[in-house]
Amino acid sequence: MKTCSNMAEVRTEIDRVDRLIVPLLLERLGYIEQAGHIKGSRDTVRDEWRIEDVVSKVKACGAEEGGNQQYLEDIYRHLIEWSIAHEFTVWDEEHRQD
Repeated sequence: MKTCSNMAEVRTEIDRVDRLIVPLLLERLGYIEQAGHIKGSRDTVRDEWRIEDVVSKVKACGAEEGGNQQYLEDIYRHLIEWSIAHEFTVWDEEHRQD
């Protein structure tokens, strides 16, 4: 991470990081949508074990990087909940009775 000397530099670096994050979030969303098409039962969309597995892996990665694990957990729990809601939408559209 670069050490910044003023707010303009901080903002430039945050914008740079955001440009790296956005494509990864969109790639992740694509996999969430695939899951919504693949899962055979609506009951399998929300998987508590998988939620905890993802959070655990993210926190471990954060610990390896010397980062704030609570920050990462909070972000990922929100991301996961949004992803589950989106996956339900995809699943419902896939299995809609016309």
